[in-house]
Amino acid sequence: MSIFFALGNWGARLAIGWVVLDKTDSVFLAAATFAVRQAPQLVAAPFGGAVADRFSSGRILQTYGIFRFIVLGLMALIAANDLEPLWAIYVLLIFAGIGGSFELPAMQRLITGSVPRKLRMNAVAVQSTGTRLVGAFGALASGFAIDSLGVPATLAGSGFLFVVGGAFAMFASQGLDVRAQHHAGSVFRDVADGLKMMWRLPIVRTVLVAAVAVEIFGFAFGSVMPSIARDALGVDVKGLGTLSLMLGIGSVFGTVFLAMLGNFSRKGLLLIYIALFYGIFISTFSASGSFTIALVLIVGVGASSAAFDAMQWTLLQLNVPDNMRGRAIGGWSFAIGFGWVGHLGLGALSELIGVQWALAGAGAVVVATGLLALTFARGLRRA
Repeated sequence: MSIFFALGNWGARLAIGWVVLDKTDSVFLAAATFAVRQAPQLVAAPFGGAVADRFSSGRILQTYGIFRFIVLGLMALIAANDLEPLWAIYVLLIFAGIGGSFELPAMQRLITGSVPRKLRMNAVAVQSTGTRLVGAFGALASGFAIDSLGVPATLAGSGFLFVVGGAFAMFASQGLDVRAQHHAGSVFRDVADGLKMMWRLPIVRTVLVAAVAVEIFGFAFGSVMPSIARDALGVDVKGLGTLSLMLGIGSVFGTVFLAMLGNFSRKGLLLIYIALFYGIFISTFSASGSFTIALVLIVGVGASSAAFDAMQWTLLQLNVPDNMRGRAIGGWSFAIGFGWVGHLGLGALSELIGVQWALAGAGAVVVATGLLALTFARGLRRA
């Protein structure tokens, strides 16, 4: 089911980012499509985690699939009307971001709840590998679909994929212990308890702080990918799809690498080193202006980003009580909700000094974050 969600997300992400850049010629407004989708997680993500700990993951994901189908259908209508009104696209992206806050905690609870505790790192890595492998080729297909069928048809097709993914999730959850124990208190109490618990656990707290920093300065590169393709590398939407394909292939390498490690004992130290490499690849992948070189280096970006996410999820799942696994991922989603700052900042900075220089600075901050963790985060190094 996560494969269908990944395909739908890639199609929607590429279509919206490209059409806004093409119609407005503004890197900032294109980056803002990522920001407004992510910002709602600051409010919705803790509730998404609490709901995942209360209810069937399959039912949550089925409802989410139908919800995204409706949102993307409305986006397709606006795109067919030449993006009029433009503001409605951003409103719908806010709703998409709210829905996404419920998807990830339910998905991770379903995946990790189906295997023994010692195999959770492997389960996260294997699920992420399959999702990213299919998503990689889906990104390439999305680029060609946008070019040949148009943005409205691509958005509508992406919405259909979410419905299929939701149906598969409901089927896959049958027979698995994915429904949490009954909670007598309110969901607001669950949210408060989850946030307090995560702040009291040193390793969890450190992972979430690192997630904020790396999300703002590292993962913001996705919001300027259309500009990188068009302005820095001189390619069209099919070139953007090819870049996304190589990014996805790199992410598969990253998750396969983690799966091969098995139950690796120094997970925190591994997370820190991944952050260091991530920053280096972000700074360099488009610097030369060569499309060929960028295709090679963006594999490293994808591998590092996927491995960084998977290691965060693993560390969170292993360092909280089982009845709070959904809220742990909800807390992570809350932390990365600050990423909207990076999307808007990188978009604005790209318009001022150029996207390549802006990326170089963002990557340097990610490297600095890794070095600080390596120097001062003793608990994380030993996790």
